[in-house]
Amino acid sequence: MKKYKGAVFFDYDGTLTDKDEKIYAPTAKTAEAVRRLQQNGYAACLATGRSKKYIPQLNINFDCVITTNGGCTIHKDKILGERPFNDSTIKDLVNYFNLSDMIYVLERPEKCFVNLPNDSLFNHMIGLFSVNPNVFTPLNEHIPENVHKILLIYRNHEQLKDLKEKFSHDVNITSPEMRLTTCDINPKGVSKADGVKDVCQYFDIPLNNTYAFGDGENDYTMLRSVENGIAMLNHNPKLNSVASYITDSVKDEGIYKGLVHFGLIEPF
Repeated sequence: MKKYKGAVFFDYDGTLTDKDEKIYAPTAKTAEAVRRLQQNGYAACLATGRSKKYIPQLNINFDCVITTNGGCTIHKDKILGERPFNDSTIKDLVNYFNLSDMIYVLERPEKCFVNLPNDSLFNHMIGLFSVNPNVFTPLNEHIPENVHKILLIYRNHEQLKDLKEKFSHDVNITSPEMRLTTCDINPKGVSKADGVKDVCQYFDIPLNNTYAFGDGENDYTMLRSVENGIAMLNHNPKLNSVASYITDSVKDEGIYKGLVHFGLIEPF
């Protein structure tokens, strides 16, 4: 097994990419910076809220992928750790969503099931992130097993408030972006920090040589769990308490600048 001196974890949406700037793939400079990081002996790990099914083909060859906010960690084709919902919790959630006319995606690594694939709000939301709707499978009456995360699209903020009142004791509810009517739902206690632990344990990487880049609420535990948490310029204020360093925006090469700041790569 390859030995690494450390690991760097990269969020995807808002960190490697920026939909507001129409940057839907890592910039050439970011890709080169990550390649040089790997040449310097560090594991480069993607850590995203997305399922493996709808992570696009990237110009970076990541050593590991943490998907669904820590719900499933993958190295090549090997699952290093997974944390699915239990049957009773997901059944209760799905019943609630159906009664409330919400749009939901039940996410597994190989398939993601959506209840209302033709709903205009669903297609609008995934279009914002340049995701092809064909990657989603229409949900029939059967709830699939081994669901790692739920992507929920609600109609108004009152629905989100009611959801939190009813289910916050059973699940984690995080909003990747505050301006949108979407949230991620994971089993209680599951987060990207679990994926960091999976990777470090598998490769025997010391936590005192770990770094993470993020911008959203679902990056909070990841930045807190590593030695050096790095927040992008445009980040959720919650990250201020766990960030060792605030770097630049995606457009202005925040990944490159953060890696240089910590001496992980040489300027180029």
